[in-house]
Amino acid sequence: MVYNNGNKHKGRTVREGETRLTEKELRKLKRAELLELLVEEGRVVERLQKEVTELRAEAEQRRISIEKAGSIAEASLSLTRIFEDAQEASKMYLDNIERRSEEQDRINAARDEESRKKAEQLLALTAKKCREMEAATTQKCRQMLEAAARKTNAAQETGKGTAKGTSGGV
Repeated sequence: MVYNNGNKHKGRTVREGETRLTEKELRKLKRAELLELLVEEGRVVERLQKEVTELRAEAEQRRISIEKAGSIAEASLSLTRIFEDAQEASKMYLDNIERRSEEQDRINAARDEESRKKAEQLLALTAKKCREMEAATTQKCRQMLEAAARKTNAAQETGKGTAKGTSGGV
């Protein structure tokens, strides 16, 4: 219910649930009717307050949605930066692994070459020692054969002389 001071609307006018009264009509109302008007006005105020609350909640929800959209965009940018940083870090890691692998390959090649040279040296030294041992063994065998031959000759010479002496004295 809305009180109309009489400037625009004369009498009762119903418009979207509202009754407009002139000042004269309002003065003629009894106490019960005035209370009824107040109760009705209270209901209207409550309904309007409820609408305001709902509209504020809706506006807040929209604000939150807009903020979230902004936050989502910011998060997306942050994630993009994180992924770019991770990509760069992984590239650096792989480059480092490749560099270390190449370095290790050079070290291994140098060790292989060193091992091959050492093996060749050891084989040459072993072959030399084998030749020296073979020569010493051959020399020793010759000496032993010569000694055995001398002993055999001496034994034969001694046997001939003993045999002559025994056969001549018989």
